Amino acid sequence: GRGSAKSFHVSMFLTHLSYEVGHRILFSRYTMTAAHLSIIPEFIEKIELLGADKHFLIKQRDIVNTRTMSDIMFRGIKASSGNQTANLKSIQGVTTFVVDEAEEMTDEDAFDKIDLSVRSKAAQNRVIMVLNPTTQEHWIWKRWFVGHTKYVKIDGEKVAICTHPEVEHIHVTYLDNIKNLSESFLKRIAWIKNNHKEKYRHIILGGWMKKAEGVIFENWEEGKFDESLPH
Repeated sequence: GRGSAKSFHVSMFLTHLSYEVGHRILFSRYTMTAAHLSIIPEFIEKIELLGADKHFLIKQRDIVNTRTMSDIMFRGIKASSGNQTANLKSIQGVTTFVVDEAEEMTDEDAFDKIDLSVRSKAAQNRVIMVLNPTTQEHWIWKRWFVGHTKYVKIDGEKVAICTHPEVEHIHVTYLDNIKNLSESFLKRIAWIKNNHKEKYRHIILGGWMKKAEGVIFENWEEGKFDESLPH
């Protein structure tokens, strides 16, 4: 959910991970332009918070831990010239693949191509997906939640948790980060909670919607095509 500090903690984790020898971390978003203007400054902030500035070499698209030579590469999956999966899957030695704002990645095949390239023997391999849930039509829901879901109550609302045996689902909300949030932000959340229950459950608490908002036909489902219908 919003305001949960998930991106902050992933950045901190990756910074710490770079102190292990043998890591190549590919940090991606489906669309990422000018990483040196947006994403990399966020990482520099975390490095400074740790007081570890002297251990890192900052480049335009990469951050290198000079103590271990483990690096974090920042790349967009979809560029202005088209899909970059061919280039990304050819990067050698990737041990950690991070997809930030993973809800924007609607192409499951693009994910698979990069995911299957994470097979280094130098260090533990992992894939981290950071997202705000969208609808149950998304491939992430269909791939890991269907058949592997339990529901928990968060602030009185029912929220889906993934129980897939190959997934470690860490669900965080603003309630886990409330001491770091401004009073004005908390007031906006309180207004949404009191006036838009479904928006509160979906956007703030990270619940999955069954269907997209504003669709013309809501009462529909996927099924087998009826071949007996006249052509």
